[in-house]
Amino acid sequence: MALKAELRRLTGIVGSEQAPVVLAERLERRLAAQHGEPVREPVGWLLSRGLPQRAECYATACDDQVRMDTGMVCPSCQLLIEDRRALRRQVVQIVATELPRLAPPEARAEVERRLSQEVALRAAQEAVRRERAAVEQARRKAACAQRSQELAVVKAELAARPCKGCGVPEAGGLCLVCSQIRTAGKALEKAAQFAAAVSGPVQDPGVAVGRLETSRRRLEGEVGRAGERLRREGMPEAGVAWEVRTLAEHLLHKERARALDGLLGSAEARAEAERAFAVVRARRGSEQQARTAAEQARQRCAELLLDQRLGQVRAATAPPAPKRSIGWRERVAALAACPLDGETRAPQLAAVGGRKSVSAA
Repeated sequence: MALKAELRRLTGIVGSEQAPVVLAERLERRLAAQHGEPVREPVGWLLSRGLPQRAECYATACDDQVRMDTGMVCPSCQLLIEDRRALRRQVVQIVATELPRLAPPEARAEVERRLSQEVALRAAQEAVRRERAAVEQARRKAACAQRSQELAVVKAELAARPCKGCGVPEAGGLCLVCSQIRTAGKALEKAAQFAAAVSGPVQDPGVAVGRLETSRRRLEGEVGRAGERLRREGMPEAGVAWEVRTLAEHLLHKERARALDGLLGSAEARAEAERAFAVVRARRGSEQQARTAAEQARQRCAELLLDQRLGQVRAATAPPAPKRSIGWRERVAALAACPLDGETRAPQLAAVGGRKSVSAA
């Protein structure tokens, strides 16, 4: 069981194919470390010395200073070794500077004493850091649990809300039928805008509103007749709403395609196609390349014209924007510029013949 558990753990680190190989290499290293001493209790030796991973650093894949995934020397272990060597060199230099008269044996003893103190101090600092990190992690887990609980309460409250459209209880604010109807309404509105845009350039807002209203009535009538037919056939209301939404989206794509087809034959699109054709032919392109470039230019021009027409329709039919509130500085400046009743204007100085004459208004 312990062997299978270790194989599963290694599979998560190096993969299922390399896990048996890595474990076999580990056992070979542990046996070689005994220098020929026989294993008297195989089960105990496996549980205590053979199977456990001995990571010398913080790397997950480290085992006996060897990377299990690459088989190379662990760079993290090498880094820690270099840090320890650097610390020893630093302590040796400090001792040599502060106590230059010490004999070599006494100097080595002093170095080992100070090195032990420094290592103990760093270990204590690391323990404090780990303790603070554990406290912070516990605090974050508690905060996450509290937020999850609050979110669950909010979701439950939202789910318990009735539908805004039909009042069905526990509909999350909007039931499926009303959601489908709302989506269908948005699609029909966009389709009506496409139909109004393709009728021609919009110059008068009244004309744009009339076109949009006519197109909206036509599309809504078509969708309404389809919905009534489905209800007469006995389809449930949820199915009717689904079919109505599907039909509205189909009409949206149909009106957009019809608008593009109409604008592809416009004078602007034809002129753009002719210019692209001439440019490609002037660059000594083939006939087929010129026709392809012309068709692409005509398509781009039609899409740009459609976007322009849609912007005109939406701008003409949009509700008036609310007036911007004026700050107190602008109000004070405007009031200061207005003359008061019976106010006498300040005298104006005019230069006449190199002299200034005073004239009252």
